[in-house]
Amino acid sequence: MPLLNIYAEYDHLVPPSASKALNKCVSSTDKEMCSFPVGHIGMYVSSKSQKEIAPKMAKWIMDRSKK
Repeated sequence: MPLLNIYAEYDHLVPPSASKALNKCVSSTDKEMCSFPVGHIGMYVSSKSQKEIAPKMAKWIMDRSKK
């Protein structure tokens, strides 16, 4: 199963180390890590979220839906 592991570089609730550890536990060969220079809340409600994060997620899903 594909995995897109997106994490916030300045997240104090879910630290980047926890997100990176998840990647090591997944056996899928189709996995990608993507970090953004935002905090926990900024990951969802910032202008960066709307301009960069959401399009990244959509493209990743669309690329895999064509397979």
